[in-house]
Formats: sequence, C-alpha cells, structure tokens
Amino acid sequence: MICVNSPDASCTPGQSQPTIAAAVTAAGANALDDTILVGPGTYTGTPITLNAGAHALTLRGAGQGSTTLTMADSASMQTYVNASGANLRDLTILMTSGANSANDTGLVVSNSATVDQVTVTGTGTTNATGVSTTNSQLSHLTIQMPVSSDIRSLYVQGGSTVTDGTFSGGVVQSASAASDTLSRVSIRSDYQGVSTDGGTVNIDDAVIDLGSAGSANGLVAANFNNSTTAKTINANHVTIVGGGLNSKGVWAYAAAPGAVQTATVTLANSIVRGPGKSLVAEASNLVGPTSNATLTVSHTDYQTVTSTVGMNGAGGVVLGAGNVVDVNPAFVNAGGGDYRLAPGSPVIDKGDPASGGPALDRDGTARVVDGDAVPGARRDMGAYELHDSIAPETTIASGPVGITADPTPTFGFTSEAGATFQCKVDAGAFTACTSPVTTPSLADGAHTFAVRATDLASNVDATPATRAFTVDTTAPDTTVTKPAKRTTKRKVKIVFTSEAGATFQCQVDGKAWKACTSPLRLKVKEGKHTVLIRATDAAGNVDATPAKVKFKRVPKQH
Repeated sequence: MICVNSPDASCTPGQSQPTIAAAVTAAGANALDDTILVGPGTYTGTPITLNAGAHALTLRGAGQGSTTLTMADSASMQTYVNASGANLRDLTILMTSGANSANDTGLVVSNSATVDQVTVTGTGTTNATGVSTTNSQLSHLTIQMPVSSDIRSLYVQGGSTVTDGTFSGGVVQSASAASDTLSRVSIRSDYQGVSTDGGTVNIDDAVIDLGSAGSANGLVAANFNNSTTAKTINANHVTIVGGGLNSKGVWAYAAAPGAVQTATVTLANSIVRGPGKSLVAEASNLVGPTSNATLTVSHTDYQTVTSTVGMNGAGGVVLGAGNVVDVNPAFVNAGGGDYRLAPGSPVIDKGDPASGGPALDRDGTARVVDGDAVPGARRDMGAYELHDSIAPETTIASGPVGITADPTPTFGFTSEAGATFQCKVDAGAFTACTSPVTTPSLADGAHTFAVRATDLASNVDATPATRAFTVDTTAPDTTVTKPAKRTTKRKVKIVFTSEAGATFQCQVDGKAWKACTSPLRLKVKEGKHTVLIRATDAAGNVDATPAKVKFKRVPKQH
C-alpha cells in the first residue's frame, strides 16, 4: 500500500509519497500489484496517468468530496486522469472553469479499467467532456457538467457498462464497433439525453429529464452527416420527461440526403411524457436505395406518434402490444424531480407480463412486484417499480374465546404469503413471533392478545388483530341444600348451586357421573343413599371436592 497524505494503518512502512505523481512513479517501478491510497484534501498537479500494465493498479481516495483531484487552468487541452486497465474509486475530479476548459476531459478510462464511487465536476466548463470510456466498467458515477449545451457528461465508445450513475449533461456514443450498456442511470440534459451516431446503446431502468428545453431530445439514433454506420438503441424501462414544443422523446433518424442509413430503436415498458413529439421515425435519402428508420414500441405510455417516410425511405413507428396513449402516469412529484410512480398510478403492473428483462429498477430494488390491488406480480412501466404499499391484514385463526382454564393459551394466526408477525399480550411490547404462539403464564383475569403482520414490502398492519379472553384456573365450589338424614318419602329433592355459568354432574350411590341440574329429584328405595354433586365452571375447571349428601329412607311407622 503506497500512501499519499494518509494515516491509514495499512500503509506500507517506508512507502508514503509526497505527491500522487510520485506514488504513481513508485508503483510503476516496483513490479508489484499496488494500491495508492490518497488521504483527504485537494490535490492540484499534473495529469495523472494510471497504466496497470502487467500488474494491478488502484488509486483510491478517502471518499467522494473528501479527496479531490484538480489541475491549474491551462489554455492547452487537458485530461485530468487517464486510467488504462487500472482501478479508480472514492474520489472527486474537479475540472477548472472558463474558456480554457474547451476540449478538456475529466476522466478517460479504457482497457478493462474499473471506476466506482467517483464524482467528476465540471459545471463551469465549455465544450468539455466529463468521462470518456472504452471497454471498461463504471459504477456509482456522478458527473456534473452544464446541461444547457452540447456538452458530453459521458462519452461511450464501445464495450463499456455503466451502472447506478447520475449525469448532468448528455450521454453520447459515436461510431462504435461494440455496444455499450447503461443501467440504473439518471440523466439531466437540455440538449440530448442519450444519442448514438453509430453503434449500439442498451439502456434500462433510466430517467431522462429534458427540463423545459424547447428542442431537447431524449433517446436519439441519428447521424446527420452522410454516415452509413448503423445506429441502434435498445431501451427498456426508461422514463423520459420534460422538453418543449419542438422536443422529441425517442427519435430514429435515417434521413441524411446523400447516404443510405439505418436507425433502429426498440422501446419497451417505458414512459414518454412531456416532449412535444413522443415517438418520431424519419427515413429518406436522395441517392437510393432504401434508408430505414424503425422505432418499435411496446408496453409503453406515450402521447404522440410521428412517422415520416419519404423518398427511398422505409420503416416508421411500429406499435406493438400493451401500449397506452396519453395516460397520466401519476408521478410522486414531477415538479420536484421524483418520477417514481404514486400508489394508484394507471401504469402500475401494465408492463410486459412475460418474464425476462432487468431484475432491478432504478432504485436497485426488485423489478417485478405486485403493486396494485389485482393479484399477480407484473412489471410496471417506467424506470421505477412501485413496491407494495398496501398494508397486510392479520387474522387470528385459533385460540381461546371468552373464558379459558389454560394460563398459557396458544393462538394461531395468518396473513398474506411471506408475511412475518409480531405479538403482544395486554400492555406488553410487540415482539417477533410465529404461528402458533403460546403465551407466557398468565394470572387469572381478563387479557388481550394482539398480533400484527409485516409483508415482504415492509408494510405493517396498522390495525392488529386482537382477541379478548379471560383466564380462570380456580375450580368452582359446589354447595348443596341437604335433605333430612332420615326420610320415609320415596321422592327426594336435592337443591345445589355454584358460580354463574357452571354446569353440574351428579353421582348417585356410586354409579356413573351424569349431567344434572338443580333441583335433583330422585326416587329411592329403603336404605342408605349417597349423592355426590360437582360443578364445572365456564372455563372447564371441575370442583375437585364434590358436595356430598347422605340420607336414609326408612319405612313409615303405622
């Protein structure tokens, strides 16, 4: 570990360097895999060139906004950092402003370089490029360039994958022999969001915001010169918003007068709302044979369609399945730049019902989620998937109702598939539980059991299911009004009582217990008799000491 102004304990003893340039030189001289760790601060110096060569090379700062690399203003064209096959992460590149910034580039990456957690700031530049990439991997990239002119925040030249980025300024691909992929990105531009004049761009889970620019365009496959290089854009789950009267949402152009051109755009599961023209395809030429501009659209919410197929032209806008026309997608806060779908949006679960496509949405959360009241998960249109916002219902399926003799009753409960539960008794706190759950030992008296479900989207049942019950573990006492100990009558009446709601069983002269009610009327023979009476209360507790009645029927005296 070679360190520059870093107190990190992992720094190799004797390997600290006074400048980044010196650290890069040291790394190049030792023929080892190296990491250059740069501490917090702003570093102004010469261009930084990271060439991994045969050994891995990483330049790592202390964090975006903490470690800043910059250069002095210069009339000469400047590239601030050039990483070939190297790794760059956790820092900010600050580009100088003004007229001298023309043709400057903040970061150039190539040859399987990797970039992660890097910010490039060039908000005051003129005709500059934030990042240029070829055959590399870039993630968590923030580029801040002017949005009001033809300035490239990101210049992709084939073979690169860019994920989880936020860009001010357009993204441009030019004359690429290989394809580039943009995934989970947000782009703000008053000129063109993503454009290719030759090559293939794959873009998914993206937001392109054109502001209020009157002539801005969202996705553009076009070369206005007489170039014959094919242009292709494959767009899935893209939200294009903003723009003015002369703006275009998605534009396939193959109409240069002096060349035969091909422009192909596929647009699926997307939203185009705001541009003066949503979907535009133009094809023609003066030289023949046929130029073709084809824009194929499916499962997309758009407002207008414009197909202009002139001399020696073919193609146009092809409308596939599942489209909706001019349906307000109901964004959470379009004025505030939040283009997530609000609950109840009419484009929720209206995307392609087939499997496939990106697994994650713009937020990096699961793409196919059941977001409406209709059972069945289906992808939403646009960059964002609305996750379930409906709280689950919780049902108590089993357990005591009313009075129970069990001081540790067991309750069963259910909710929607995948839900978890929290339970509580009386005024206790909710704690995690699973069905069935047995309560701690409870004292005699009134109690309440409550349970609430939390679904897979973390929605919590705001009205927990409850059940009131009473624990009664005390056996009832049976009292009896005893007849005379000696009687000459053939019929004997015995009156008995217990607590409210109790039932009774009687045993006469050792025979089996049988249900009985008070008064008990018996026909008895002469001789001794014994009657036992026991009460059972509403909780099922049985009197363990039945009341006993003994008497004797004797003959009448004549």
